[in-house]
Formats: sequence, structure tokens, C-alpha cells
Amino acid sequence: MGAIWNKLTAIKLPFWIMFMNTFSMAVGFYMMIPLLASYLLYDLLLTVMMVGVISAIRSFSQQGLSVLCGTLADRLGYKRTILVGLLIRTFGFGMFGFVDHIPGLIVACFFSGLGAALFQPASYAYYAALSTSANRITIYAIREMLSNMGFVVGPMLGALLMSFRFTYVSMTATLIFVFSFFLSLFFLPNLKEAQPRAELPGIWPQMKKVMYNRSFRRFMIFTMISWSLVAQLYIAVPFRVSQIASGANIGLIYSCGAIVMVLLQVPLAKLGNNNLQPFGVMSLGTLLLAGGLFAIGMTGSLAGIYVGVIAFMIGQVFLQPMMNTMVSDYAGSGSIASYFGFNSFALSIGAMIGNVGGGYLYDLANLLGWRLLPWSCFLFIGLVNIGFMLKEQRVRSH
Repeated sequence: MGAIWNKLTAIKLPFWIMFMNTFSMAVGFYMMIPLLASYLLYDLLLTVMMVGVISAIRSFSQQGLSVLCGTLADRLGYKRTILVGLLIRTFGFGMFGFVDHIPGLIVACFFSGLGAALFQPASYAYYAALSTSANRITIYAIREMLSNMGFVVGPMLGALLMSFRFTYVSMTATLIFVFSFFLSLFFLPNLKEAQPRAELPGIWPQMKKVMYNRSFRRFMIFTMISWSLVAQLYIAVPFRVSQIASGANIGLIYSCGAIVMVLLQVPLAKLGNNNLQPFGVMSLGTLLLAGGLFAIGMTGSLAGIYVGVIAFMIGQVFLQPMMNTMVSDYAGSGSIASYFGFNSFALSIGAMIGNVGGGYLYDLANLLGWRLLPWSCFLFIGLVNIGFMLKEQRVRSH
């Protein structure tokens, strides 16, 4: 007990503030966004296409603007950018509770995404600036663990409030982000710049500097492909469950996977980092993603789906902290938020490819009667990506 207490007291205050921010923002996000589509469809009676358009606007403003916002964070400072992003998201989330017309919902979605585009790269960069090469993988693993805890708590709290009115969901999520804003404002210190702001290049030269980094461009392709597999989870599970057990509780399946991630995130991330090269860890994570999807597709039972989802989630446990650590390593001491912004954009492209391509493969499999088609393709894509990542690791080692 004493050893645990010593470890806890050894964690510096800025880390505690960032950890609290990560958890509270995850709760606020996951209590709102999963219920938003249901609210738009069944309460406001919007068409499925319009709900898709509104969701796409949020995704575009969050992921598409992350490149520019990450570069701005390097110039404005990480704390200032986090605060501005939190204010903008607070405004966007608050609007959801009071507008019931399409133009207002579009504005709310845009500002909700823009806020995240500002604070996410800045937040990852702040973690990188606080940590060292020795503890960075652990810090990012803790960050992902807290985010997954928010994924478990948020939807339950949102569902409880939704039984009254969606306005209560919106206002509670807004208050959570207000809490994060004031917590950051009063307790998060300004970091001393590793590079004086006057010496930073202009925004466009800074963006070109990241784009011209060939090894980082290859890295973004690897993460984009792996992320196209991550995007399958929320399509693959409902699709397969509808085929073999249509009455099953899909939320329970996701919750079990999230709990496994919370419990195993830190120890497995440290284990991988201590025993494998960086691309080796990412390859192991990608193998578990592809293998988990293949298991979901091959199984004929609900138990098999649980096994596949758990394997998939463990793959994310290995992949995400190492991916964030490697982005920090590529960035070095300068332009950290810019690198995270570019990688976030690459992940959004991977998610889009995964959603569109996966949906096409499922439909094609039904049309042709080739049940194994999508699952075999996911496994093949994962193995090809692993081959290129291991080749990259050999090049880096020489």
C-alpha cells in the first residue's frame, strides 16, 4: 500500500490535471454523441440522410481542421489552445439542448468538432512535453485507459438523463466541459516553450516541414491502414450479431470490451514497449485487430463474437499508446501539436476508407453469397500492413 501511495504522490500536478481532463471530457463526449443520432431521428424526426450529413459535418470540422489547429497550437501555446478549444466545444454542446432546426444543429456540430480539433492535438502535445522518453508510453497508456473509462461511464449517464429529456444530456455534457475549462485555466501551468515562438516558421512553412518528413509520411500511411480496421468495430459487430443473434445486447458486448481495455491498457502497453520495437508493437496491435475481426466473421456463436471483440480491443491497447508515442518521437522538441494534427487527419481518412470500404464489402458479400469476403479482406489488409511496418522497422534498425 505504501509503494502505491509513493507512486501516486510522485505524479506531478499537471499530469493529474490532464488525467482529470481526459476522463471528464471522455464522459462528456460519450454521454452526448452516441445518443445524438437517436435524438435527431426519433425526437426531431430527421431523415437518416440528414442525420448522416450532420454527423459528417462534426467529423469533418474535428478531423479535417486538425492539421491547421495543431499547427496553431504550436504557435499559440498548448494551454491557451486547450482553453479556446474547450470554450468552443462548450458552446457547441450547449446549443444541442436548445435548437431543433437543421441550421442550428449544423452550427452546433461544426463548433463541437472545431473545439476538439483545437484541444486534441494540443492535449496530446502537452502530454508529450510533460513526459520523458522513459515514461511516455505509460503516460499515453494511462490517457487511453481514462478515455475508455469515460466510454463506459458516459453512455450510462447519458441514457439515465435521456429518460427525462435530451436537454438534460446536453446541459450536463456542457457543464462537464465548463468544469474542464476552469480546471485547466486555474491549475494547468503554461509550459516553457522548447522553441521560442519568434523562431517558429509561419503556419504554411511549418505545415510543409511536417509534410516533407518522408518517414513520418510512411508512418501516417501505416496508421491510416490500421485505423481503417479500427473503424470496422461499430459496423462489424452489429452486422454479425444481426446474422446470428439478432436479439443480443450489443451495448453489453462493447462494454465488456471497454472494461478489458481499462484493466489491461497500462500493463500491456508497458509489456509491449519493454519487449518489442515500436513497429513491432504496432504490428502486434494490428494483428489482433485483423484477427479479432476475422474471428467475429468466422464464428457462429455469440461467445465467439465476445472473443473477437476482446481480441480486437487488446489490439487497440497495444496500438494506440505506441502510435501516440511514435508521433511524439517523430516531432522531436518542436511542432509536436502539428504532427499530432497531421496524424489525426490521417486517422480520419483511414476511418472514412474503413467505413465506406467495409460497408461495400459487407454488401458485396451479401450480393455474391461469399460470407467470408469482408473478413478475409480485413485479415489480408492487416497482414500486408504488418509486413510493411516490420520492413520499416528493419530499415530504422540499420
